[in-house]
Amino acid sequence: MQHFSHHCCDLASLDALCATHDLRNRRGLIQVFVTECEESLLQTVLERLQRFPGFAVIGASAAGAIAGGDILDHGVLLSVTVLEHTSTQIKTYYVAQPDAEAGRSLGMALAAEGARLALAFGNVLDENPEPFLEGFAAGAPELVLAGGVAADNLRFHGTFVIHGDQVYSRGLVLAAFYGQDLHVRTESLLNCTSVGRPMRITRAREECVYEIDGKPVLDVYRYYLGEEVLENIPVSMVEFPLIARTQGVDVARLPVSLTEDGALRYAGRLRMEEPVRFGIGDIFTMLERAREVAEHLACHVPAEALYVYSCRGRRLYLKEHAPIELGSLAAVAPAAGFFTYGEFFHLSGDNRLLNMTTTAVIVAESDEIHSKSPVLRQKLPAPNRTLRALAHLSEVTSQELAQSMRVLEQYRYALDQTAIVSRTDLQGRIMYVNALFEQVTGYRAEELMGNSHSLLRHPDTPSAVYESLWRTIRAKQIWRGVIKNRAKDGRAYYLKSTIIPLLDEHGEILEYISVAEDITEIIQAQERIERQAVDRLTGLPNRNSLIEVLERDRFGMLALLDVAGFKSINEYYGFEVGDRVIVELAARLVRYLQPLEIGVYRSYGACFALVAPQEMPPATFEAHLRSLRESMHSLRVLVGEEEEEIDLDFYVGIAIGGDHLLALAESALQKAKEEGVREGVFVLSERNQSYLKNRFWINEIKQALHEERLLCHFQPIVPVSMTGERPKYEALLRLRGRDGTLYPPGEFLDIVKQTSHYSRITRRVLELALDAAQCSGAQVSVNLSYLDVADERTRTFILDLLARGGGAYLVFEITETEAFKDPAQIRDFADEVRRHGAQLALDDFGSGYSNLSALVQLVPDYLKIDGSLIVRVEHDENVRQLVKAATDFSRVLGMKVVAEFVRSESLARHLRALGVDYLQGYALGAPGPLP
Repeated sequence: MQHFSHHCCDLASLDALCATHDLRNRRGLIQVFVTECEESLLQTVLERLQRFPGFAVIGASAAGAIAGGDILDHGVLLSVTVLEHTSTQIKTYYVAQPDAEAGRSLGMALAAEGARLALAFGNVLDENPEPFLEGFAAGAPELVLAGGVAADNLRFHGTFVIHGDQVYSRGLVLAAFYGQDLHVRTESLLNCTSVGRPMRITRAREECVYEIDGKPVLDVYRYYLGEEVLENIPVSMVEFPLIARTQGVDVARLPVSLTEDGALRYAGRLRMEEPVRFGIGDIFTMLERAREVAEHLACHVPAEALYVYSCRGRRLYLKEHAPIELGSLAAVAPAAGFFTYGEFFHLSGDNRLLNMTTTAVIVAESDEIHSKSPVLRQKLPAPNRTLRALAHLSEVTSQELAQSMRVLEQYRYALDQTAIVSRTDLQGRIMYVNALFEQVTGYRAEELMGNSHSLLRHPDTPSAVYESLWRTIRAKQIWRGVIKNRAKDGRAYYLKSTIIPLLDEHGEILEYISVAEDITEIIQAQERIERQAVDRLTGLPNRNSLIEVLERDRFGMLALLDVAGFKSINEYYGFEVGDRVIVELAARLVRYLQPLEIGVYRSYGACFALVAPQEMPPATFEAHLRSLRESMHSLRVLVGEEEEEIDLDFYVGIAIGGDHLLALAESALQKAKEEGVREGVFVLSERNQSYLKNRFWINEIKQALHEERLLCHFQPIVPVSMTGERPKYEALLRLRGRDGTLYPPGEFLDIVKQTSHYSRITRRVLELALDAAQCSGAQVSVNLSYLDVADERTRTFILDLLARGGGAYLVFEITETEAFKDPAQIRDFADEVRRHGAQLALDDFGSGYSNLSALVQLVPDYLKIDGSLIVRVEHDENVRQLVKAATDFSRVLGMKVVAEFVRSESLARHLRALGVDYLQGYALGAPGPLP
């Protein structure tokens, strides 16, 4: 093997090189290293090299070319390797997308063909070559890979690689050497001294580092190295690499650019929580080490060619001494190479991207060893004893500090084994969490770093808790309390927390540390005791029990059986008789279904849930329900002092399979009602399209609650006469889609009513409405359903809000139909909220079977006439008289009348003439954010 280099300044010198070495009739590899030169010269050189068919050509832009011990900053350097053994072969490749998969595939292919060495040149300004290097090592763990990253002499503007006569601004080129007689040896020279205390990367993405030890990366450089280090980024930083130790090898990282969002982009990745230290170099030690390596290679390694790939940052640090290091290596064998923005180096089973190093690849086709020390003519500079002493002082101080830190680490370890620990900065951003914190929350540490604890905030926890917490710790006091949080999977958990402000030597707050204990099981046990799991009227398990059982045991089939026209029974016989019908029906269902191991639950009103055992086939379950219907056409109940037979008919919906069985069963029951299926049963499985829609909305609502994409728009309720009273609005729920589209509740609310998310939506709307009302001084109406009033947790939440002073701001609207499902319970609720100063409105009056008797008993503060009547007032005399009668009736009972859906000024004039008190509709104002 022969190896020589040629500085190509013009075509004449290239022709002379060809003639001297007879390149047209020989074969090998030409590496092209381009420094400052005209583009036309480079293209002409590459075209001329194609006349040498026996030579493969690869190359890269360089921050200086290396020819023996000389450094060239102008022109094109050709590193020519001439092969003499016929068994040695070279193949070249261009990889347009050098990702991990491309590296793995190419590595496997080369290893299978018996390749001995791979020389690769990549780019780092537009793409990180590390994934390719890692993939290559996975595909060919023992194949030596060397080379480096193209450079442009610290301009960091545009680099390129060369394959044949083509120049590429992206991608990677590679030359593979084959041959059983080929000897390969690699060396890496860093010899930077790590100084200062170990630091940790606490926020990073790929090769971009945002924070070290929880502080902005530029602040860390400024703090330890002074303001001057930021004057000309990244050039001003190349003398101070970050050093990380990996597999026993010191790996340096140099910044190559500053991103727009304040991160330093390095020529290689630094992993989260990876310990790093600043590095400085002792020039004498670096050069002395190069001589030691050169003497060892010359005496023990076959060497016919030596390829040198050295970091531009190392050249900047060594300055005029750089040729001494290169001359030492060139004394081993003819040497050539270039200065890079990162060097590729092979470890056993792994490939690394290095910075601040000089790497050398020594190759030979023969096994001859010179066995004598090389002649090294250049003298080494005098040792910098001051720098060595300071470095030694820094290292000893660091060791003493490390010993103190080890003791503190043992204290921390003991704490981490028994408590949930986190640290936050002054803005509440998470800087550290321990393993127990990750275990309880379900989040990985890297998902939490830099985020606020609001990521974990549960909507049930009042804002007042956090206000008190921050007020306490900002006053440098310790806060203790119980916090309800939400884990990554949506489940709630409770922490008994102690939050301590840590102070500096001046008594100012540095950060906050939280030490907590998970008391979720204790709280849940208390909630189970407090929560009523049994329906008070029938003694059956209630809806809460049903939801808990379905979530816990994942049954495969569920039916809902609802009495058709049960409202008519209540209206004709009265609610007391209606309750007796429900009680007797529940008893009959239990007697019939319990022997079949079918569970019976009261869902709401006259609707019962029937849960099939896991092993029961769907056809058998359906047959049992059909038989049940045939045996229950009527019930005998006490009416007054005598028993009377009351005819019954049922709607039955069955759900089979699916993650949201109750929602699917509700859809099946609704379909049965819409299609009038009273003689049979209606069955839906998870394959039905409607179920897929339901499932989409359930998942969308779950995510929207987590991402706080639920909001309220407010429509004004305008008084007919100016009374000086506070402004009134109705809160209208909206969901902001991922694309920004606003969806009204009609799209999703009926679907999620059958899930545990519905109560969370109600609580969220109440919080938003009350916040808006208190900020604006307005009175805001909030819509509630019977489910909200019947749900103990929602009801308790409402009363807690009112007890904290929200009563004067809120009006609760309940539709006429919902209000008369259980008038007694609605009356109790109305009495409770009125005691706190809140008011009640009956919504959509006139849309159903208006029950004046029940209305007299309830006596809401406002009666809202349904829009289906209001829009006909102008053209239908009967409707006008009906609205007039309702207005007069309300005035007698002391109720105010609100007309909805007022779409024009003409309609508004008619309504004023009829005596209504308030108008609401687009003619008065569209829904929107509260002014």
